[in-house]
Amino acid sequence: MKRLLALCLAAFWAGTTFTASSQKPLIPNNTEVFKLFLETHGSYNEALSGEAERDRFLLNDFKVEATGTVTPWLSYAYRQVLCYQNEWVRANGFGSYIENAWVNFRLSDKFSVTAGKQDAAWGGFEYDEYAYKIYDYSDMNEWMDCYFTGVGISYEPSETQEVCFQVTNGNDNRSKSPSFYNIGWNSSYLDELLSLRYSVTAGQQAKGEWMWMAWAGQQIESGKFLGYFDVMYTRGKSDPVGILAEQFEPEDEETGSWIANTGYLSLVARLNYSIHPKWNLFVKGMYETASVYKANGPYESGKYRTAWGYQGGVEFYPMGDDNLHLFLSGTGRAYSLTERAKALEAFSENTGRLSVGFVYKIPLF
Repeated sequence: MKRLLALCLAAFWAGTTFTASSQKPLIPNNTEVFKLFLETHGSYNEALSGEAERDRFLLNDFKVEATGTVTPWLSYAYRQVLCYQNEWVRANGFGSYIENAWVNFRLSDKFSVTAGKQDAAWGGFEYDEYAYKIYDYSDMNEWMDCYFTGVGISYEPSETQEVCFQVTNGNDNRSKSPSFYNIGWNSSYLDELLSLRYSVTAGQQAKGEWMWMAWAGQQIESGKFLGYFDVMYTRGKSDPVGILAEQFEPEDEETGSWIANTGYLSLVARLNYSIHPKWNLFVKGMYETASVYKANGPYESGKYRTAWGYQGGVEFYPMGDDNLHLFLSGTGRAYSLTERAKALEAFSENTGRLSVGFVYKIPLF
């Protein structure tokens, strides 16, 4: 435990990040200047179909997070993953991974500027949820990178409206400096009965190779019910999501033909019903497609893959707040490949799983 605490403290001093508030006292107390947490999500998983080699016991998320408000106009945040499940990170030899390291300057009640490594300001409510609270993402959110280094400007004309402008560098190794240009709009209406999270993005993955995204999330919260519906569409010359690129990766990367001109559509819906202050029921559904919008090499235009995802479960909050909770969930995914995909020897396996676990953001300081 002493080694773990020392690691967490060392991770904090490695970088910085932000969280803004214009209503803090001129000289905040120590608990506002520095807060330290461990984000944990562990589970026991029993495969019902597919996923035969999946580990039964998993530490899905294990992160250290430090935040603080130094003055009414300066705040920061830092988050580092200590146990990372992402295959790209592990394949590149990283034992840990920094997700956030940024500072925020509040210029006025309406304007603020964020600089450093930060979350992409994309729309949708599945994307906006804390990652350690997600049991299974849609393919779109699972495959897309979302932590980039750059600058973001936020303008809040009112308490219920926010417009974000963001310019960042991406993590695509095929370009020296891939850039993303993003505009986000977040709003709420009817005393937060209806909330919206919209965004449009243009990304220059390499010279002459652009990708485009439009994400829209709608959420309704009334009494014991909370539900959202996200619509996400992404397309680009260099496969922006990467699902089809992995599916049809050429045997010879030097002379083989990489798939290009791909487009992805994702529809995600979730409904929560609080049957008791400590008990919550939820269901979630996903429908997603992967296509080629312009023929290239051996890849014809048209749809290649359709995915359906479904999830349901129960959550128990023993402390009555939205932090520590235990869960039981069931998740299934079914895939359908078109004839053009099968002709290129594509393969996808349907999966099903039951999970029992916990989610807890542990306050350390």
